[in-house]
Amino acid sequence: MPNAPRESKDTKTMKHHFCYLLEHWFTHKDEGRWLLATIVQTRGSAYRKAGAMMLFNDSGDQFGVVSGGCLESDLYHHAQKCWMTGKARTVTYDMREEGDVAWRLGIGCGGEVTLLLQPVTADNHYLYLADVRSMLNNHQSVLYCQNKTMNSAKVYTGDAANSTESFCHVIEPPPTLLILGGGVDAVPVCDLASRIGWRVLVNDERARYARPTDFANAVQCTKEPAGSVNNVTDYQQARAVIAMHHQVSLDAECLKAIAAEPPSALQYLALLGPTHRTQRVLEQAMLRSCDLPTPLQSPAGFDIGGELPESIALSMLSQAHAALHNKSYQTNFIIEDACSA
Repeated sequence: MPNAPRESKDTKTMKHHFCYLLEHWFTHKDEGRWLLATIVQTRGSAYRKAGAMMLFNDSGDQFGVVSGGCLESDLYHHAQKCWMTGKARTVTYDMREEGDVAWRLGIGCGGEVTLLLQPVTADNHYLYLADVRSMLNNHQSVLYCQNKTMNSAKVYTGDAANSTESFCHVIEPPPTLLILGGGVDAVPVCDLASRIGWRVLVNDERARYARPTDFANAVQCTKEPAGSVNNVTDYQQARAVIAMHHQVSLDAECLKAIAAEPPSALQYLALLGPTHRTQRVLEQAMLRSCDLPTPLQSPAGFDIGGELPESIALSMLSQAHAALHNKSYQTNFIIEDACSA
């Protein structure tokens, strides 16, 4: 009899972006039985929306979340039925109905959630999850289509025709953050960004800065000159860039390089320091604010109070997170520099 579901040490420390779940699954995919749970529809309030996925194995481990911990135990019992029959099934939890198990247990957010449960086996090509993993690791977005009535799925890099039999959704790779400046106050920025599942690159040309021992959660630490940041590996993948050298000349050089060759995915650009310092940086770089590929946030971050490095890191990453998710975020720095001339 399979073990009861449990939250393992790996589960507690694992990042919840699907690409990290796939890394663990890929290593152990032929050890025991696996099941993929996907939210395919929600109505009303729900902790997570359609497209959220998690993995179960028959050792009782669960990887990822589709609720705030409310539904996972019951889902595991449905997973056992899928393993016994070898067939996919859909399960609906209606937290609004008194007769529903979720309502009786007082769990959930008060809405309705429908999930598709699919065994993951060699016979169904592991639902092509290995291909999804490979594409995400190559910074590609994946259009993933799951058949609602069969143990099958398809993977696309472009548009695909939808159908009533399939649930199609886009899986994006984790965002990449490039930190320019590897001082002590950049460490909590790296750590917090990594904790929320972002890939972090740190670059600083100076000795004793951007040391891998200090930035253990960064995927890479490099020593490219500030004026050649475009040579940083995966530079073009950076969706957020924060310049924090604490040196006017280095910040000016990196902004000049970014203006000349912006990362193709860039959505957020911030410069640490007060407004009058930003004016000096732009003047030294011989740039106008409109020369930059996206509005420059300076002072960087939301005004949430606090002056310690951890508080500043939280404020900057909150603002960057809003920008990357197309939420309203404050444009702090406005300079009259004849951009419209």
